Amino acid sequence: MDSTQELILTELRELRSDYNAHARETGARMSTLESQMYSLCGNGQPGRISNIESAVQQLKAWRWWLIGAMAGVSGMVTAIARIAVAWKR
Repeated sequence: MDSTQELILTELRELRSDYNAHARETGARMSTLESQMYSLCGNGQPGRISNIESAVQQLKAWRWWLIGAMAGVSGMVTAIARIAVAWKR
C-alpha cells in the first residue's frame, strides 16, 4: 500500500474509535437521564414531582386555615377591646 492509502486507513480507524467512544458516552448519559426521569415522574409509583405537588397543596391548605384562624382571633381581640373600652366609660 502506498502512503495515501495508509493515511486514509489510519484516519478511518481513528474516526471509528472516536465514534465508538461517543456512542458509549451517549448511551451512558441516556441511561442516567432515564433513571433520573423515573425518579422524578415515577415508574409505577408516585415520583418526586407528585410528592412535591401534594406537599404544596398541604401548605396552601395550611396557609388558608391559618389566615382564617388569624381573622377569627383578630375579630375576637377587636370585640374584647371594644367591650373593655365601653365598660371603662
